Amino acid sequence: MSDPRIVLRGALLLNGRDPARPGTTVVVEGDRITSVEADAAYAPRPDDEVHDLAGRALMPGMVQTHFHSHFGAFGDGVSAPALGLEAAPPYLSMLAAKNAEQALRLGWTGAIGSSNAFTIDVSLKEAIGAGIVRGPRYLAGSREIVTTGEYSDYANNRNHFMELGCTGLTYAVSGEEEWRLAARVEGGRGCDVIKISAGPGHGSSPARDVMYPTRAELHALVEAAHTLGKRVRAHAPSRTSILECARAGVDIIDHADRLDDECIEAILDADTTVVPSMLWSARFLELAESWDHDAAVLQISEGFPETPDEVRRRIAAVREDFEYTCEAMPRAHRAGVRMVIGDDFGTPIMPHGDYVAELELYVKVLGMAPLDVLRWATHNGAIAMGLGDEAGLIEPGRLADFVVVNGDPSVDISCLGAEDGIAAVALGGDWVANRLAPAA
Repeated sequence: MSDPRIVLRGALLLNGRDPARPGTTVVVEGDRITSVEADAAYAPRPDDEVHDLAGRALMPGMVQTHFHSHFGAFGDGVSAPALGLEAAPPYLSMLAAKNAEQALRLGWTGAIGSSNAFTIDVSLKEAIGAGIVRGPRYLAGSREIVTTGEYSDYANNRNHFMELGCTGLTYAVSGEEEWRLAARVEGGRGCDVIKISAGPGHGSSPARDVMYPTRAELHALVEAAHTLGKRVRAHAPSRTSILECARAGVDIIDHADRLDDECIEAILDADTTVVPSMLWSARFLELAESWDHDAAVLQISEGFPETPDEVRRRIAAVREDFEYTCEAMPRAHRAGVRMVIGDDFGTPIMPHGDYVAELELYVKVLGMAPLDVLRWATHNGAIAMGLGDEAGLIEPGRLADFVVVNGDPSVDISCLGAEDGIAAVALGGDWVANRLAPAA
């Protein structure tokens, strides 16, 4: 005998694409949505599991597209000799499992990994698939491929005298053949998304207009990754790195702080996804601009000593980048660039679970309509995962990945982060969390 249908009636439907539609009934059978219709059209069956949403919002599950799975060890993330070495791999793996389950329970039914150490993402994805841990649908990220001698390489190797041998979540390579091999190595280890460092800047440092790899190196890696059926994502804040990554066919561009009209055109031509991830910059500026810069020589997040004047110049340049990005991102959105949600959560000023703060920033600071930001989080996120035909919308035939919200996030997006904001979450028709009482 088949499982009973799940029937959600009286929903305020936010289908991931269109304005809210009240008085809607959604029917789920197995792992799929089978019916979306007006409440009056619902034909009950005796064994239906019926929930009266009483006007609560029903929306697709959201997608975290920049997920550093093992960030957040000991509430820190910057004190180890290199990122990814904050704790032993087993500890970091358990932390990744905790972060994944937390994200799922908060309504994030999909995630795309960003840079991580020890192929923790691959193990996390496999453990989720085997039912060992609970987590969202997942694309495993790779180590971050960096150019030998560039900023990220130096930052992780400034303790070279320790002769650690392991540089955590970075993988330094040089030359066209090594960049090609890096894609093959990471892809061969099971990574779905190959992460590269394409240019400097973002968050706590300004975007200098350079690209780290050569064009030949970049194109070699992208070609090799795509040949293996893998995606490529790039840390690309500078204009040059954004433009060159789009022209090379990079699938996901992270940050894109300095994109301009030429970059937008190249991104549209390549059908590339952009992850603005602006919360980290906003949180850094809120903290850094409150410092007493004359008190002493300071250290900012990268860990390098700086004089007060150097700190002031750096913060001013980050502020300039941020203000530029605040103007550029809405323009890119209006042009049709596919935007998604995801940021560097797991750092001390941005703990895992604080995800809704990023959505609020786009509404309150960028002036984006809440419905547009919800589309970034749902439909666009599913497309970025390669699930554009399977998830991201509430319509018949789609996977039953959905969230029930106490409130209307298309009016007040903050309700997604309220203490009792999430009433229920389902992944493939299975309840992850459910505080809904069955209908009488």
